[in-house]
Amino acid sequence: MVTLPEIAEDIVNKTLAHANDDNSRTIFLAGSKSVGKSTLLNSFLEKTETPRETLVLEYSYGRKSSQRQGIEKIICHVWEYGGKLEMMKNVLTSIPVYKKSIFVIMVDLSKIKTIWNTLQICTETVSDYSDRTQFEEIIIIGGKYDLFKNYDSEIKKLVCDTIRSVALIHNAHILFYSSKEPQLVRKAKEILHNAGFGNGVVIKEKNTNNTKPLSIPKGFDSWESIGVPRSTMEQVKMRHVTRIQLEVEIQDKDKNELQRTHPEPILDSLAALKYEELRNMELFDPAINDYLLCL
Repeated sequence: MVTLPEIAEDIVNKTLAHANDDNSRTIFLAGSKSVGKSTLLNSFLEKTETPRETLVLEYSYGRKSSQRQGIEKIICHVWEYGGKLEMMKNVLTSIPVYKKSIFVIMVDLSKIKTIWNTLQICTETVSDYSDRTQFEEIIIIGGKYDLFKNYDSEIKKLVCDTIRSVALIHNAHILFYSSKEPQLVRKAKEILHNAGFGNGVVIKEKNTNNTKPLSIPKGFDSWESIGVPRSTMEQVKMRHVTRIQLEVEIQDKDKNELQRTHPEPILDSLAALKYEELRNMELFDPAINDYLLCL
């Protein structure tokens, strides 16, 4: 027989769980290096300090009063990943992700050779995530539009078609952005604010015209509108690389990769992240390379 204290405890636990779902959001932002991720987040969280380089992972948060009850606060947990994209999947599994969560992929439109790799790795990471259903929304943000808008019209069309195709496959929103253009900053800030504190991702002004900044909510676009047949990621990639050569990153595996030394893979991942962080420090002493490799 269930006692009154047990019933009360069950009610409290369910209430807390419900409150946790309603009042906690997560935004995870990853993508191209030096594309302006920190600048965008500072604008969203209304921070005034000058952004610094994110070496691996940075956490911040914002709080707003709930519209239903002024006493309650909605907390938006914001994670910015600045490490190597290939290692992101190991980091993502260690981050607490709440029910209302958004995965933001930010690509550098000014570096067209890197766009495909960024899109592919980030979308694969989300798809392979152990609990994909946790991420309700995916937003693809094209950064540095102020530079991209001056590119050749055919290149712009190809890049836009690629991003739109990837967004269709992964049911993602698209927004082009530049920290140099106040109107685009306002749009991005409003969208993140609604995602973090409101009723989810809302894109009011829609545009699929390649000559202007793309602004496309999920479900609005179509293969017919893009002008290509329904495609897989591999088919989209083949169309993309026929015109735009991919950037190849040359790595010395013997020097830059840590050997497996721990029974738990997550420890190797964390050690590798710390190793990368130290290597990026200005005062890094190469003499400790051998020491790090033996951790």
